[in-house]
Amino acid sequence: MVFSAVGKKGDDAMLTGFVKFFKELDRRVKLTIAGTGIHNWSQRLSGQYNQLYAQDLGADPVELGVLNSVGSALSSVVSVPLGWLAERYGAKKVMLLALGFGLISATIYALAGTWWMLIPAVILAGMVRIMPLTDLIFMNYTKPELRATVMSFSRVLWGTLNIFAPMTAAVVVATFGGINADGIRPLYFIRVVLIMVVLLFFALKLPPLPGYIRQKTRTTPAKGNGFLQDFRDLFAGEEGLKRWIVIRLVRTFAGSLAMPYSPLWKVHVKGATPYILGIMGTAAVIVSLLLQIPAGRVSDRIGRKKAFFLLRPFAYLSTFLLVFAPSPEFLILVGLLEGIGQVGMTPFITMQWEMVPKEKRGRWFGIEGLLRLASIPATMLGGILWQQGFMTEVLLLPILLEVAIVIPVMITIPDTLKRNNL
Repeated sequence: MVFSAVGKKGDDAMLTGFVKFFKELDRRVKLTIAGTGIHNWSQRLSGQYNQLYAQDLGADPVELGVLNSVGSALSSVVSVPLGWLAERYGAKKVMLLALGFGLISATIYALAGTWWMLIPAVILAGMVRIMPLTDLIFMNYTKPELRATVMSFSRVLWGTLNIFAPMTAAVVVATFGGINADGIRPLYFIRVVLIMVVLLFFALKLPPLPGYIRQKTRTTPAKGNGFLQDFRDLFAGEEGLKRWIVIRLVRTFAGSLAMPYSPLWKVHVKGATPYILGIMGTAAVIVSLLLQIPAGRVSDRIGRKKAFFLLRPFAYLSTFLLVFAPSPEFLILVGLLEGIGQVGMTPFITMQWEMVPKEKRGRWFGIEGLLRLASIPATMLGGILWQQGFMTEVLLLPILLEVAIVIPVMITIPDTLKRNNL
């Protein structure tokens, strides 16, 4: 049994179980976990300050929406050829390319003097889709009955590291001047260094990840139509895939509607300080750390959908508490609930990748990225509503969309746990 030591008494037994499980993983999976962990830490360090940074550089709510929309548009379009390249030529090359984009983006953030200078940085940051590439590697080099557990295991390792990111960011911001551009800017210089480390680590240590060769029995498309034909073939014989696209479109729209403005609400409406933000982030990480592996094991036993339905309501509770919290101290509880909600995304992401067999996952990566175009009207609408004073509605509307559309459609799609062709 995976992590049999977890049930034993004592930290030593638990640590032994973790170490044993990690050693048995494919080398490509282990190296990807290590490199992605460092990259995620750098993102966690500065992530909750991005909107506040842009605002202090002069962006109003509508301009924040434009900023996110531009990045989403171009990065979504680029996802399609990147996914095709990952499938044909291997995920490692695309991973290195994405990290290169991230390095340039972090550098621009660090040097920006006004909000419009962040436009190319946001565009490039949107192309840094390291997590989907990482999960693609997990799916392709892990047995089906262990996939959710491996994904949860990786999140536990990253979470252990991420515990220190929010408070580190809070100390840096407070030291250099508080929640303003001067106080936040050093976080991006730290990111530049960390991304460079990860880029070199993957380039030197990660083995090649070959793409999948098309089977010879497949009808060869007419010359010049190979790219388009490959994407047409993606949907052939895949039950529920078109309905899943509806789910992703709605979830992307819903999440993008409120995401840029949640930090503004925490700071300007609820009065959060850098240290409150730091404690919120730490609380979310700790809860996620404790629950990831149990959630992964549950998902590998009862199915992806049931695990998602069980955990996702905690994210709704966190939003309600965020809206109605009577004092900044209640935001710490918001962080705890957010952590549980984040755990619920592990079975969702696992199911998303299992919707197609491994020889189609590069193209699926591209299509999934293209669906992020739904964030463009969402961020624009969110900015307009926010500026008109409908701040509470912006935060609560995503819950309504998910409960009214996502959950009912997801119920109609067969669970992917028992599929044997993945």
